[in-house]
Amino acid sequence: PFGDLTSDSENHAAQQKLLAEIEALGLPYLGGEGQDPSGLWPGEPSFLVFGISLEAAKKLAGQFRQNGFVYAGSDATPRLILLR
Repeated sequence: PFGDLTSDSENHAAQQKLLAEIEALGLPYLGGEGQDPSGLWPGEPSFLVFGISLEAAKKLAGQFRQNGFVYAGSDATPRLILLR
């Protein structure tokens, strides 16, 4: 959350809550993992959620205290959405 390191157990619990929220929305998704190319930051699980609106994505990311996320709308152009 907000770029702070958390324990593996806290991170896993938050990831499970996020997954439950995505599934409650009834949206299809794929699991993935974000990697730091420099290797200084550990990889972390992520989700690619299909069909979510930008506003719903902002709300969900804010709920889980994210600094930002990547969003691609109907034009399929990925954009970095910064929340802070």
